[in-house]
Amino acid sequence: MIEEEFVADVRVRVEESDGVVRLVLANGAGHNAVDFEFGAQFRAALAGPAQGARVVEIVAEGPNFCVGGDVRGFAANPDSSLSALADDFHACQRLLLDLAVPVVIGVQGWAAGIGLSLVLTGDVIVLAEGARLRPAYTAIGLTPDGGMTATLPAAVGRARALDMFLTNRPMGAAEALTAGLASRVVPDESLHAEVAAISATIAGGPPQALAATKKLVHAAGGVLTDSHFEVEAKSIGDRGLSAEGREGVASFVGKRAPVWPA
Repeated sequence: MIEEEFVADVRVRVEESDGVVRLVLANGAGHNAVDFEFGAQFRAALAGPAQGARVVEIVAEGPNFCVGGDVRGFAANPDSSLSALADDFHACQRLLLDLAVPVVIGVQGWAAGIGLSLVLTGDVIVLAEGARLRPAYTAIGLTPDGGMTATLPAAVGRARALDMFLTNRPMGAAEALTAGLASRVVPDESLHAEVAAISATIAGGPPQALAATKKLVHAAGGVLTDSHFEVEAKSIGDRGLSAEGREGVASFVGKRAPVWPA
C-alpha cells in the first residue's frame, strides 16, 4: 500500500457505448483507495448498468489502479470493524462473479490489497508494463480479503502465492504474465486502447456462446464460495482489532516501521 488522500466524492464513473459498460475508478488523485463510498458506487454500477452490458470493462484514472483500503480511515475509526468493510466489498465481488458477461480489467501502476483482489476477478486481465501487484495485508498485520486467499493461489500456484503473502513482495507485469495471472502485458501508454479494443472484440461476438464459455470455465475452477468470503471477512475483522493490526495501521499512518507486539 502507498499513501493516499481522498480528494473527490466520485469514486466510480460509468460510461456506456456499443454494448460495453466501462466502470472507471475515478478517484485517481486518491489512488482509488477503497472505502464504504467506493463500495456503494461500485455496487450500484454492477447492479445497474452492468446488467445490460455485453462486456464490462474496469479501468482506472491516475497513476495507480487501486492501492487497497483507506488505511487512514481505519486509523481514524480504530474500533470500527474491518469485517464490515470486507463484507461490503465482498458484495461487489459476488456481483462481479455472477455477471454472465466477460469482465475485462486494465491495470496501471499499483494494484495492492483489495485492488489486487479486484484484479483477480477479471476474465481478461491486461497489465501495463509498469504495473506492480502486491497483497499488502500482512505488512500492516492483517489477513487478505476480497477472495484473494482463493483466487491468487488459483492463478499463480500455492507456493508463489504464499511467497507473496508471507513476504509481501510485489509481482511485476512480466512475472504476472509468466505466472498466469495476467492475460496480456502492453506498453503503459497503450493500456486503455488495448483494453478498449479487447472489449470491442468481445462485444461484437456471439453473446450467448461467450457467456456459456465463461460459465463453464468458472464452474470448473470453483475457487470462490460465499463461505470463503465469510471466513476472510471474519479473519480481517479479528486482525484489525488485534494488537498487531492496530500497530500495523498506526505504523503505516505514522510512516514508520512497525514494532510488532510479542
